Amino acid sequence: MQITKLSQFKKSKKYQIIMKRSRQDYELFLPVVKKIMAEVKNQGDLALKKYTQKFDGADLIDLTVSPKEIKEAYNLVDKNFLSALKQTIKKITTVHQQQLPATAEKTIKPSPGIKVWKKWQPIDKVGLYVPGGRALYPSSVLMNGLPAKIAGCPEIVIATPPQANGKIAPEILVTANEIGIKKIFKVGGIQAIAALTYGTKTVPKVYKIVGPGNSYVTTAKLYGLITGEVAIDSPAGPSENLIIADNTANPKLVAADLMCDSEHGPDSAAILVTNSKILAQKVAREIRNKINQFFTKNHIRKSLNKYSQIIITKSISECINFANEYAPEHLQIMTNNAKTIARKIKNAGSIFIGNYTCKSAGDYATGANHVLPTGGSAKMFSGLSVLDFVRLVEYQRCTKAGLKNIRQTIETFAKVENLPVHKYSCSVRFKS
Repeated sequence: MQITKLSQFKKSKKYQIIMKRSRQDYELFLPVVKKIMAEVKNQGDLALKKYTQKFDGADLIDLTVSPKEIKEAYNLVDKNFLSALKQTIKKITTVHQQQLPATAEKTIKPSPGIKVWKKWQPIDKVGLYVPGGRALYPSSVLMNGLPAKIAGCPEIVIATPPQANGKIAPEILVTANEIGIKKIFKVGGIQAIAALTYGTKTVPKVYKIVGPGNSYVTTAKLYGLITGEVAIDSPAGPSENLIIADNTANPKLVAADLMCDSEHGPDSAAILVTNSKILAQKVAREIRNKINQFFTKNHIRKSLNKYSQIIITKSISECINFANEYAPEHLQIMTNNAKTIARKIKNAGSIFIGNYTCKSAGDYATGANHVLPTGGSAKMFSGLSVLDFVRLVEYQRCTKAGLKNIRQTIETFAKVENLPVHKYSCSVRFKS
């Protein structure tokens, strides 16, 4: 990894590249997205099978995962995986159940005879996109599926691309079954998002789509959103991690977590900001010494060369300011007084405090959600939670006396806005 002083780094071209990192020009992908989505909208399952054959190499007769396939999957997974799965489900459930809002909000009485209140309602139909094919992310099923289940969504479906043999990885099937999701469809990419957006004979239309995917998948989700067909979670890109560390940090731990994030893929981003030149040099040396022992070394190496950097600052305050400007998906703090520093972080998807809160703990096992905003969008988006699967429905009630009390206000606004029936709809209630 390259080492540079913050003052020099801010003057370089790489600074602009790193600050923008995974942000995409989604218009580049739009022509392909619109073509495939229109085809799925018009031709339904026929188009799904066509594109599944084209992109995944699977020639499918039935797009639906059968109960038999789910049952068989249990014979194909390791017992240790089942044990780890059950532990993770328990922790994610414990954490996310505490996010569930109260059923009814407090009733507000702005004036006599008027009541306004709100109630949380789960989204009726939710689609989870789970990357598949060569990838294997059962944790994605948990992080998206459990909040939806806890929120009380009545219908939850999964779309995931099949392998070339037409199968879904058994770990995905077992994970979905363990959290009670039975409707799983062998379809991925743009065509999966189109199926969930419009519905086909096999795949139901949903009201919200969540889950990670490549640039084409993200563009398809955004297209469904801007055309008013479906809601989505935040547009997520490749993984990223920023570490704030001082001279008390263990360079082996810092290096491990930088490489941990980088192995996701060549577009991942790993940043170390430190006020210690000695630590910076030790971390760079540790990465050089350890990188070749991992079979993901090519991903790590490409990532560390592209969007990654070791930055030396004059103070921890400069580290904090840079972190808030960068707004990382994951932010780790390995310093003295780590809790104090954490309180000064405003922009981050998830903050990992202390030497033992490794990045992979949050990915799999603490119970926190790992679906987080990337590309600097942590300045305006939150990580996925139960709240993403509910919405507030507003209620209001006026008595005759209550309406009379606000009649003049209604009629005045209606007159100013040139909407005579708005005035009439109020005044008519007081005519004999």
